Amino acid sequence: MLPCILRKLSIAPLILLAACAPRFLSGQTAAPVRYHFGDQPASGPRWSDPSFDNSAWPIAQQGQWPMPPFQSDGFVWVRVQVGVRSDAAGPLAIRILSPVGMTADNIFVNGALVGQTGSFPPHVQVDDFPRTTVFELPAGLTAPGETATVAFRVWYLPFSRTPGGFDGPTFEIDQGRTLRLATDAHNIDVLLENVPGMALNALVLLIAVAVLVLWRLSGQKELLLCGVLLLTYPLFNLFFELVDVRFLRVPWRVYFPLEVLLQFPGMAITVEFIWTMNGLRGIGVKRFAQASMVIFNLSELIAYMASNPSLAVFWSLKVYIVALQTFNLVTIAANLWVILFRKQNRLIAAAMALIPVASMLSGFRASVHYGYLDLFNIASLIAVIALSIMLMHRAWQAWRARDELRVEFEAAREVQEQLVAPALDVPGFKVESVYAPAKHVGGDFFRVLPEPDGSLLVVVGDVSGKGLRAAMTVSSIVGALRTMPALPAARILTALNRGLVGQLRGGFVTCCVARIGQDCAVTIANAGHLSPYRNGAEVPVAAGLPLGIHTEAAYEESHFQLVPGETLAFLSDGVVEARNASGELFGFDRTLQISSSGAQAIAQAAMDFGQDDDITVLTLTRLAAGESATVSQPGPALVLA
Repeated sequence: MLPCILRKLSIAPLILLAACAPRFLSGQTAAPVRYHFGDQPASGPRWSDPSFDNSAWPIAQQGQWPMPPFQSDGFVWVRVQVGVRSDAAGPLAIRILSPVGMTADNIFVNGALVGQTGSFPPHVQVDDFPRTTVFELPAGLTAPGETATVAFRVWYLPFSRTPGGFDGPTFEIDQGRTLRLATDAHNIDVLLENVPGMALNALVLLIAVAVLVLWRLSGQKELLLCGVLLLTYPLFNLFFELVDVRFLRVPWRVYFPLEVLLQFPGMAITVEFIWTMNGLRGIGVKRFAQASMVIFNLSELIAYMASNPSLAVFWSLKVYIVALQTFNLVTIAANLWVILFRKQNRLIAAAMALIPVASMLSGFRASVHYGYLDLFNIASLIAVIALSIMLMHRAWQAWRARDELRVEFEAAREVQEQLVAPALDVPGFKVESVYAPAKHVGGDFFRVLPEPDGSLLVVVGDVSGKGLRAAMTVSSIVGALRTMPALPAARILTALNRGLVGQLRGGFVTCCVARIGQDCAVTIANAGHLSPYRNGAEVPVAAGLPLGIHTEAAYEESHFQLVPGETLAFLSDGVVEARNASGELFGFDRTLQISSSGAQAIAQAAMDFGQDDDITVLTLTRLAAGESATVSQPGPALVLA
């Protein structure tokens, strides 16, 4: 779960200094290893000289010397006698197999400086990871069968100066070609040791890509979080592994900022994933986890970037451990809460808890290895695979459900179209209609129906809400209108209202009914719908209560005469409520300005402005006696969303 935890708890606070270090060897002799804190004085005997008496120096126990005190100059001198193989032939060399990184050091053989890594204060430059180095020895410096005095002058960064001893390097003096072959073999061993980890990270990287591909197909946020989380783990660990096998050489002052840059997103996305995935409401706890995460990373930078000891570095080293453990505990506690109280996410929470649990266990027992994989990698592999399988299975189910729902919507749309009889010519009127749905199905409807007595019934309405539920309400209204006898406009609204009360689950229906007689006398009753427009002017009608709210709602009728050439335009609120990118509404003023245009022009203007809801426009133009409609509109007389 946490890339940083995978590398740090088992070896905190010395991330890079003592992991898997070999025991001290001193070539072919068991001579004691003696050490001394501090650098040699400018005057006096040279500590690298073979004749120097170092008998007063302490003896390193089992090849381990303690770290220098925190407030010291950071130098340690080490002296040991190393035997040279008697059968060594050819030019000699010294091989240093050092398990300790982030140091600068000098190597002396019989008083002669034969090699150096890094540079000392005030121009500090340290080498990065454990290394094996071979330095050629000048001719005549030592000979086969002799015992050489090796002096090792090493300087430690402030963050590594903590109590406790660490394995020293191995010194071997032998034929140069032999040592170089041994070094090549060692480097191959290091590479092979990292192959399982690299393969694991490559597998996790592939899983992350698969999760992100599935996210693109399904659009589920939890898959995006999981995919990003899984990406951070292999990228972080591959960085370490490439440095470890020496494929990547990074300067000290770049290494730690780059490490923080790689680990911080993993920690941040972990917190976000846990809280978002499980719907946790403990914002205070989340902020606490985020604060510990920030403190941990800042403390690391302060402690590890310093070349001189200070109070800030001292406390940063302590805060660093506390913050990391706190972050671990909070993530474990959050996942434990989910396991106990959120049944549907128990398996995911258990997978997410594996790595911090493994981290804390390893933190108390140092680095735990099983073959080439440590406890962190094993826990990570189990967690990543389990988490990915569970989330991808859940996303696959959601994806299939969405496709099934899409099929159902298509079927619902087809059913709606089949509910309507083919359109009939309406004598004396030119009829234009446009319906632009916001979704597959919706809640706008209209009906233009010639009555047996020669009159014309026009019904336009809008069901609150969108989607399938609104469409089903439309279907019931259509069925009621089909079976309803010829009634006055107000009574049609009253009958529909009584049938809809209690059936809309808190919703409502706006509806406008107009009956146009043979003499073109118009009677209109309105139930909360937009008033129609007559030749570019709004028709004054009583608004009335929308349908489905109150059983005893009453509706008034308005009357006027429609003369030849005049047009009635009925609109749904999708025209008025069209909204552009800046959030501005199309509004009543713009609607009034275009209300005398044709249905297509009105609807197109609203859609171009920014459609936000179903848009319905119906226009009826009275023709003069003997005039026929120049434009006919094929299709059903009733359009449903």
